[in-house]
Amino acid sequence: MSKELFDNLSLISSFIVIIPLFLSIYKFKSLNKIQVKLVYLLLIVLIVEVISNMFWYKKINNLPLYHFFTVVQFLLIVNIYRRALSQTFSKYFFTALSTGFTGFAIINIIYFQDFFTFNSNATTLMAAIIIFLSLSYFYALLKEVKYSALETNPMFWINSGFLIYFSSNLILFFMNNTLFKGVTEASHILWGLHAAINIVLTIFYTVAIWVKPKKETNENSDF
Repeated sequence: MSKELFDNLSLISSFIVIIPLFLSIYKFKSLNKIQVKLVYLLLIVLIVEVISNMFWYKKINNLPLYHFFTVVQFLLIVNIYRRALSQTFSKYFFTALSTGFTGFAIINIIYFQDFFTFNSNATTLMAAIIIFLSLSYFYALLKEVKYSALETNPMFWINSGFLIYFSSNLILFFMNNTLFKGVTEASHILWGLHAAINIVLTIFYTVAIWVKPKKETNENSDF
């Protein structure tokens, strides 16, 4: 992969999140609770990408930022699933998940991968947990007795995007520090693919914001 193509993919991947954010402003009054939770995640992603790119162009190591972002991203995603899987897991399960992951991320920084090292341990664990939650959501959908129009269900699109993104990047997150020492052609190719998958994820986010879900009839109705 050429450096020019890699740079273009990275730039698009970083700022394509602006599209679903602008769409959310247009549709804000009609968004349901799951869609609003997604908007919070998108805002954090945009802020982190702006700061990260500023650091990159100023030749400042931006990896410390991603140590914090990994934890915040995980907590926001778990908060989305807390509502969507409220009939599958108890609220204590999600509290334990959030607390346990945050503790693991802190221990990882102190003893294994400091702020200036890519936090592959934390990102790999996050990916594995979110894949589990994603599959749990699809299983919950299959158990639903009544028919539901999935194409108008925002959580269906969010969950599908998560499953594609985190399952595609699980090995990359785990092997990054082992396989790649510095910038190489191979690292350009794989992180370029990561950028492409991130663009796909954002397309799923955009669809999730665009669709008009059915009105919720009760507090736990997300399917």
